[in-house]
Amino acid sequence: MTIFTKKATTLNEDLNFGMTNIKQVDEREKARLSFLGITEETLKHVREAAVILTPYKKEIIEQFYYNITSVEHLQKIISHHSSLDRLKETLEKYLEEFLKAEVDHNYIKTRTIVGKVHSRIHLTADHFISAHHMLIQMLVSLVIEHSHYKRKQLSETILAIQKLGAFDQQLIVEIYMENTFKTFLFDVSDLLNHTTQLNSTKQLIMGMEQQIEETHSVNLASEEIRASIQEVTNYAMKVSKGTEGAVQSAEQSKKIVSETLNDIQQVGNVYEQVIKEVSKLNQEIEQTKNVVKIIKGVAEQTNLLALNASIEAARAGEHGKGFAVVAQEVRKLSEHTKEQIIQITTNMESLQIVANQVTEQIHQTGELVDHSVHRAEYAGDALKDIVNAMEEINIDTSQIAAMNEEQTSTILDIAKRNNKIYEHSMNTQEIANLTARHVFELSKRMEEYRNTFFGINVKLYSQDIIRVTITDHLLWKWKVYNMILGVETIDLNKIISHEECRLGKWYYSDLPASVRNSYTYKQLENPHKAVHHYAKQAIVSYKNNNVSGAQEAFIQLEEASKEVIGLLSNIEKELSKSY
Repeated sequence: MTIFTKKATTLNEDLNFGMTNIKQVDEREKARLSFLGITEETLKHVREAAVILTPYKKEIIEQFYYNITSVEHLQKIISHHSSLDRLKETLEKYLEEFLKAEVDHNYIKTRTIVGKVHSRIHLTADHFISAHHMLIQMLVSLVIEHSHYKRKQLSETILAIQKLGAFDQQLIVEIYMENTFKTFLFDVSDLLNHTTQLNSTKQLIMGMEQQIEETHSVNLASEEIRASIQEVTNYAMKVSKGTEGAVQSAEQSKKIVSETLNDIQQVGNVYEQVIKEVSKLNQEIEQTKNVVKIIKGVAEQTNLLALNASIEAARAGEHGKGFAVVAQEVRKLSEHTKEQIIQITTNMESLQIVANQVTEQIHQTGELVDHSVHRAEYAGDALKDIVNAMEEINIDTSQIAAMNEEQTSTILDIAKRNNKIYEHSMNTQEIANLTARHVFELSKRMEEYRNTFFGINVKLYSQDIIRVTITDHLLWKWKVYNMILGVETIDLNKIISHEECRLGKWYYSDLPASVRNSYTYKQLENPHKAVHHYAKQAIVSYKNNNVSGAQEAFIQLEEASKEVIGLLSNIEKELSKSY
């Protein structure tokens, strides 16, 4: 035990582990320097070795890249990302800074750049460490070969070169690992960002639901159309039967009209005979009136003669009494004849009036008969047209019935196809739901993988945190989105405020004045609050079975989310310019 303690003490003294006296770096680098035992004395030994190594700088570079290019994988990396001449210039600068051995912020920065470049070109850490060890070995070999140091001084110089080389390796590998981890982190974050943009699942599911509803509607419409077609067919059959009866009735009416037309024409013939007879009656009446006039004249003459005879009989006295009696009787006969003639004249005038009225009525009847004949002829023609039209209607209704049968068959085929569409829609909707679950489960696994990077001791700067918080933000919205789809369940107790999330912790942390005074930074707080507010509102609404309220809150969440992401992207750009 004593021997071991003594040896350990001697070894510690030789390696000089302890506190560093280098002050031009921050606390993190001081801890590394202390652990490696690098002090100003160490750097002094390196600078002393520079006197021996500087003359061989070109030779070191050539030999180094000769060994490097002999490895096919490394040769491909060089040819793809750079050229030997550029790399030789870079290595020359590195050697100059290494041998100058002034460890300060600028020195740390140059090693940080080397680490970032190696990460960017995907040079693995093992290749870099091997190559760097080879470079340090070349430096040590040259010191051993060309120096005239005594053992202690030579040992101190070699240790100094190895310590500083180890410090460089640690810096570069750490930056390399940090950037590599960040690259993986950001790649996974970007992948998650793209995954969260797959928000068409909702539209697909809703579209399939609408399609299923439409297939129901099509089925109902098809059934209604089929029923309507059947009803039309039935009416068409009824019309067809009715039309056949109507055609028969029309044919019968046509016959009756034809017969009636003949009868009316016969009436017209009789009417003409009546006209002729009435004309003869009028003629006879006129002739009779003439005879009556003659008789009337004779009666008047006889009455005058009888009057004269009476006068003469009165003059004759007794001898004229017998003649007077005769004259008196003749006068009476003449008066009676006159009376009868007056009565006959009156009767003849009445008969003529009646005959004229009959004649007038016969003329009117004649006109009505003519009109009836024309109407009967027109009715006959109309009935012919009606019969023809009814026959055409009968043909059309038969065609309609046949076409309706074809339409019914087509509708039935549409219904069958629509049922298949319904089945496919149901399957597609099921696949869409399953796809939504798989995509969300995949995003959860990626999130779990992403979260492992936060357990690694990787330093995240403001620009890195913003990139990470953008993904955090999109993931939060993604979970709410999938909750509304019924894929995710969110515990209300796990909802955090805008101050407790990663973005909130960064936002309310002790940031540089250049960031806090930024207009974009100041604009971020309110929409960030709104994101958390509407997210919680959507979750609470969904928990209360208020899906429409949850969807409305999610729409508000999306609007606030767009504003937050836009502002974060602008802040990220502003920070990238300052680095």
